[in-house]
Amino acid sequence: MARVTCAGETLYTDGSFPGVGRVLGSHTLTDTNWDDVKLEAIGGGLKVLEIFPSIDSPKAAQSASQLSELSLAFPSASMFIVSSDLPCALQNWRLSHGFQQILALSAFRSHKFVSTNGLMISSGRFKGLCSRATLVIDGANSVLHASLALDLMDDMDLNGLQGVLAHHASKAAV
Repeated sequence: MARVTCAGETLYTDGSFPGVGRVLGSHTLTDTNWDDVKLEAIGGGLKVLEIFPSIDSPKAAQSASQLSELSLAFPSASMFIVSSDLPCALQNWRLSHGFQQILALSAFRSHKFVSTNGLMISSGRFKGLCSRATLVIDGANSVLHASLALDLMDDMDLNGLQGVLAHHASKAAV
């Protein structure tokens, strides 16, 4: 259980936020075609998961924009946004903002991924939504980078994310 805040309100999450080296196991999320997909079966190699409560917020839009820029610098990494929004809302937002290279996944149908990984807000007015976090996982769903925002309005750890992507890109080039 983690303690996070938003606008001065203390919130708590279910589960335990994964640390580097933890294997996430098998999880199902819903893509923008309303198909259930297993996390380990999508993308390939490195996967960046930018997780937030809803796409309809300025911080989520900022994160998606930063992720879009990173996808150009690190084309071998698959970039995903994950929220509790309906898949059609994620798809409409993604396409209307021109982020075709970022894939969107929803936790609205199956909460196992967010609840077992310390990402489900379990108290306060945001109960039932995802917290804000960034995860980088490899093809075996092993966590390479994990950053949980202590406040829902915090920026993503862009420097840490760029560092881990650059490190793994240089390893792949060798």
